[in-house]
Parts: sequence; structure tokens; C-alpha cells
Amino acid sequence: MRTAGKIASGRRGVVATIVALALLAAALATTPANARAANASPTTTDASRAAVAPAGDPMAQVQSGVAEVIALFRDPGMPLKTRRAKLGEVADRYFDFAAMARSVMGYHWRTLTPAQRAEFVPLFTEFIKDAYLTKLQDYAVKKVQRELPAVRFNYAREAFDGSDYATVYSTIVVPEQKDPIAVNYLMHRTNGEWRVYDLTIAAIDVIANYRTQFNHVLNQDGYDKLMTTLREKQQALRRELARPTPPAA
Repeated sequence: MRTAGKIASGRRGVVATIVALALLAAALATTPANARAANASPTTTDASRAAVAPAGDPMAQVQSGVAEVIALFRDPGMPLKTRRAKLGEVADRYFDFAAMARSVMGYHWRTLTPAQRAEFVPLFTEFIKDAYLTKLQDYAVKKVQRELPAVRFNYAREAFDGSDYATVYSTIVVPEQKDPIAVNYLMHRTNGEWRVYDLTIAAIDVIANYRTQFNHVLNQDGYDKLMTTLREKQQALRRELARPTPPAA
């Protein structure tokens, strides 16, 4: 939503969001129909590629993160609250939220004071995780567990831009959907580890999508309005996360 004072909380809840934002702990379905891809056995278009990928390799890092999320969905007895918390922990290990926060502000980042930057980064981090975690409901988990065997992740290739930047190209093959869904992970090496700082889902850039919304608010109403809006939105998300969940059907 690109209206001043309103920030969307992740409308690209298609099948691919479940997978790509799995690492973001946002690998969650927006609707029951989309929940089918939230879990699947990782595969690769080149079986030998996965076997030889070193631990410090970007593609291996993505595969490892997706595998962790899959394991969380496969546990049938895990309470929803616990599942959400563990997804958040996975996200913290695989995503560079500080880099995402800087990127989402675009050129406005240069205008922020050190105090404003220190204020914005943690708020954005919690906002974006909560925005997708609220989409994880019991019905979505049940559908994921039922349809897990039918979905495949294909890791096509990785491309390097220098020694510290890379893109991992993957697709998600979903039954009854004509075309595979492209999910690309933009990664950089920080403190010796590869972390995701952006991703594209079906050619939609997640961070650029938020940047457009934030830029609109910043240009029209300023930084304070953006922060007020984010806090209000996050408080609403936290209330939703705290609500008791009805039994799964």
C-alpha cells in the first residue's frame, strides 16, 4: 500500500514467499491455497552440486537455511508459538537485517542522524519479521505438512560479483501451477559468513517494494511519521501474534 501513513506488511504472500522468507522466518502463507509450498524437500538441478558445496558457499548457506525451516514444519507436535519463535531464530542467523534496513531507506539513510539510524534498524527488523510471522497459522502448517512431498526446490546456480557478493538463483515447482516460481537470494559476506540482504520473488524485489512505500511516507510526511506508522503497525502485529489461535481444522 503506497498511501502516506500506511505501510503494507507483506502482500506478496504467494507460494514463493513461504520459501524465500523461510530464511526470514517469513516463509509463510497468506492464504490457505498458497500454503502448499511452505515446505518441501530441497533438491537441486545438479545433484552433485549440493554434495560438493563447501560450508562457506552462498548456495550451501541458502540450502542449509531452507532445510532448517523444513525441519521445523515437519515437527507435527510443535506449538504454533514455538514454531514462530524458532523461525525467528533461523531468520536471525541467515539474514542481515541491518543491511536490509539501510537498503530499505534508500538515499534517505544518508540524511539520518546516528540516533535515528540506531532507532530505525531494530524497529524495522522486528517489523518485517512480525509482518510475516503473523501469516503463519495452524491451517497453513497443516496444509504444508500434508503437501510437503509434492513441492520441489531447485537450486540452479550462483553468480558472484567480486569476492563478497553473490546471487543464488532458485525456483519452486508447485503442483497444479503452470510455471516454476523464481526465488533469488542476494547475499554478501559479512564477518566471514554469507548472509541474505535482499531477495526477489517472482521478479518482485522484496526490499525495493518496501523502499517504495517508505520513500512515499518520508517524502510526504517525514521520518517521525514513518516511525510512528511502523510502531503502530508493529504493535498491531504483536497483538495478533499474542492472540490465542483456534484449533486447526
